[in-house]
Amino acid sequence: MLRQKIAVIIEGSIARCMEEGTVPHGLAINPVIDIPREEQFGDYSSNIAFFLAPKVRKSPLEIARMLIGGMVFDDVCDKVEVAGKGFINFYVRDDAWRRALRNTYEAGIASLYPNVGGGKKVLIEFVSSNPTGPLHIGHGRGAAVGDVLSNMLKRTGYEVVKEYYVNDAGKQIRTLGESTYLRWKELKGESVEFAENLYQGEYVKDIAALIVKKGLDVPEDRDEAVRFMASFASEEVLMVIESDLEAFGVKFDNYFRETSLYRRGMVESTLDLLKKKDYAYEKDDALWFRTSSFEKDEDRVLIKSDGEKTYFASDIAYHQDKLQRQFDMLVDIWGSDHHGYIPRMRASLQALGLNKEALKFLLIQFVTLLKNGKPVGMSTRSGEFTTLREVLDEVGKDAARFFFLMRKCDAHLEFDLDLAKKTSNENPVYYVQYAHARIESIFRVAAEGGIALELVKDADVSLLQMKEEISLIKMILQYYSVLEGGATSFEPHRVTFYLLNLVAKFHSYYNKARVLGVDPDLTLARLLLLKMLKKTIKDGLDILGVSSPERM
Repeated sequence: MLRQKIAVIIEGSIARCMEEGTVPHGLAINPVIDIPREEQFGDYSSNIAFFLAPKVRKSPLEIARMLIGGMVFDDVCDKVEVAGKGFINFYVRDDAWRRALRNTYEAGIASLYPNVGGGKKVLIEFVSSNPTGPLHIGHGRGAAVGDVLSNMLKRTGYEVVKEYYVNDAGKQIRTLGESTYLRWKELKGESVEFAENLYQGEYVKDIAALIVKKGLDVPEDRDEAVRFMASFASEEVLMVIESDLEAFGVKFDNYFRETSLYRRGMVESTLDLLKKKDYAYEKDDALWFRTSSFEKDEDRVLIKSDGEKTYFASDIAYHQDKLQRQFDMLVDIWGSDHHGYIPRMRASLQALGLNKEALKFLLIQFVTLLKNGKPVGMSTRSGEFTTLREVLDEVGKDAARFFFLMRKCDAHLEFDLDLAKKTSNENPVYYVQYAHARIESIFRVAAEGGIALELVKDADVSLLQMKEEISLIKMILQYYSVLEGGATSFEPHRVTFYLLNLVAKFHSYYNKARVLGVDPDLTLARLLLLKMLKKTIKDGLDILGVSSPERM
């Protein structure tokens, strides 16, 4: 990879400076090399001079000039220059880009996968919606982010397990049981008072009707009947959730139940351990956790004064269980309204003597659904909200997944239903998929025209002289940096942005250059470029869980 060659150039220059005595021996050097935002600042840039400045006791500008003086870069760069107060910008030779394309083509698309993870085990927990109702579009965004992040981390050297935490204990499940029980009584012809705090959606009536249809034996005692209804209804809802997620292309490795923590005594044993360490104390007939001992946050309740354990209590036990399963890193993907929950979770791991740095969080901002240019109302309490399944039925899996990754996850997203359904280049996912289909079409026409496609592998890439061709090669090879940056910062949207930019360059090139019907050798060279481009587009779409159609 060219970036590694730039690193070797920098390291070689530093080594020569060490020999001359201008840089101290024994420094651990790992040059940070970035791709500048603006093309006029070169193909690669490094801030190594700023890193060396306090160690060498010279200004970054002096160090940068000194390093350039000792660089050997003729076979890689046309020039290297100092910019700003000490950045070093590298301008790569066109023939170096062409050689890199050839090497990547021969090595395969996997050669563009950076080994960020080094085999570390990661548990990604996402969606984890309470099984009290169907998934809405907010859950859909979390599902897309979690699934695509998982795919990206797998590409970059991590062992990934995807988990859904099922909150099948607690007040909300009891409320679902009460809601179902009352709807069941209604179906039996009884008059009931249905309070506003109960679940209002039609799905509750459907579950109650299913109980009647199956002729299930409902206990006569009201409390036992509600518990029975809660168990039955939550299982039915969970089956619907699993079905919706499967239709969305999301399949979990584990569905971890909260009740299993209670059944195994893990919640009690975790609370006992916190008491033993004096990080849990009693006040006002409740049990509290000393969050303030670790974070700038108030102490939190573990067991309420009525004896009911909070979600926080079982969440601590759950995260302890996660780390006991020998994961190196835990990633929790939550709704943005859970922001205040993060400090207490980190504090709880510290209190248990576990590594809080192993715990990472992604917060998903809200989604506004637009139809005819106007927001669609959302109210989960009244049951009037747009479900994920409804969105899938209207726009399809590909558009839904792509649109959910159109912005960084901590930014508010407007999901335009009308745009997602368009079959034109206005629709971003169509725009990318159409590029893949167009390249496939070029190869079909080439084969029908008698071009020996088996010769593409031996094409003379030095014939790729257009500036648009070099620009396209650069963009293809940037895939490595996109995956590296996305995996390091947990930003799966980078793949979406990259594909849109890559395809824009392709369409621009296609409008200026004839691939077929030119000199045979040039045709083969351009077909090699397009074959590598097609593989890159497909790989990016695979990470997004979006199909790569051959015809459109």
